[in-house]
Amino acid sequence: MKFVKKILFFISIFLLYIIIREFLELYATMKSIHPYAGYGTLIVISGVFIYFVIIPVMKIIRIPKSYAPTTDKSKEDQLISERIENFRDNDYLKRFNFNFAEISNSKDSYDKIIKVLEKECNNLRKKNVSNLFYSTAIAQNGFLDAILILSASINHIKEIFLLYNGRVSNRDLFTIGKKVYYSMAIGGSEGVEYATEEVFSKFATESLKSIPFIDKILASLADGLVNAALLTRISYITENYCKLTYIESEKAIYPSPKFVINSAKNITSDLIDKIYKIIGKMAIDRSVNFALVAVNPIGYVLGKTIDKSESIHPLKKESWKDHAKLVGNPLAYGLEKLYKSFKKK
Repeated sequence: MKFVKKILFFISIFLLYIIIREFLELYATMKSIHPYAGYGTLIVISGVFIYFVIIPVMKIIRIPKSYAPTTDKSKEDQLISERIENFRDNDYLKRFNFNFAEISNSKDSYDKIIKVLEKECNNLRKKNVSNLFYSTAIAQNGFLDAILILSASINHIKEIFLLYNGRVSNRDLFTIGKKVYYSMAIGGSEGVEYATEEVFSKFATESLKSIPFIDKILASLADGLVNAALLTRISYITENYCKLTYIESEKAIYPSPKFVINSAKNITSDLIDKIYKIIGKMAIDRSVNFALVAVNPIGYVLGKTIDKSESIHPLKKESWKDHAKLVGNPLAYGLEKLYKSFKKK
C-alpha cells in the first residue's frame, strides 16, 4: 500500500509540473500582449490565491476542533453525548429553530440532528459542485482549473465544518488536505479519462459529430464533470469525518468511486441535460452563426444553458453568460461584442 501511495505521489508531482507549465504559458501569453499585462496577471492571481485560499485556510484553522469518529465501539455513546452537547450551540440549528427540548443523549436523538444537518450539507454540496462544474468547464486552462478546484474545495470544507460546528483534528485536516492536493493535481492537469466515456456516450451521435467544434465542447464538459466528481468526493469525506460516530476503520470515511461518480452526475444532470438539448438544436438549426460560435463554442453553449436554467435568478443570467464567454475565450468575447456593435449600425 505504501508503494502505491509513493507512485501516486510521484504522479501527482508530474501533474503539478503540467499545472505550473500552463501557468507559465498563461503568463507568457499575457506578457506578449504587454509587459504590464503580465505583471497584472501575477497580481490578480496572487490576490485571488490569498483571498480564496490563504484566508479560508486560516479561518478553518481557527475553527474549534470537534470530536472525531471512534474505532472503539464502547466509546461511541460518550462521543454521541459530546457531539449533541456541541450541537446545542450550532448556529444553523438555532436559525432552523431546531427543538432541543425533545433531544436526549441517545443515538436516535443524534440521528435526528444529523438528518437536519445532512439536508443543508447536501444543498451546499449541490451549489458548490455545480459552480465548479460550470467554472472549470469554461476555464480552458489547467492552471485556472487547479486554482478553481483548490478554492472551491477549501471554501466548501470550511462551510461543512461551520455547519457541523467544529473541524477535525490537525492530523485529519492534513489527510483531507492531501485529498484536495491530489484533486487539484488531477483536475489541473485536465485528466478527464474516466469522464470522457460518460460524456461521449451521451453526446457523440452521428448528427452531433457534424458540428465542427463538438470535440472542444465535449472535452470541456468532461473536464468539468471530472472536477465535479473530485469535489464531490472531498465533500463526502469531510462530512463523514463530522457526522460518523463509530467506524471499523478509516476506510469507512471514504465513499466508493461509483457512489462519488453517480452523485456528481446527479448534481450536474440538470445542466448536462440542458446542454445536450442545446447542442442537439445546434446540429439542425441552420440559423446559428457558426463562424462566430466556433471561436468560443463552450461560452456560447453555456450561455444558452444559463438562459434555459430555472435555478438561476434572472438578474444573474446576463452576467453569468458574459462570464462564460469571457473566460471561455477572451479574444472571441471581444470580437463578438465588436461584431454585434457593427451589426446594430
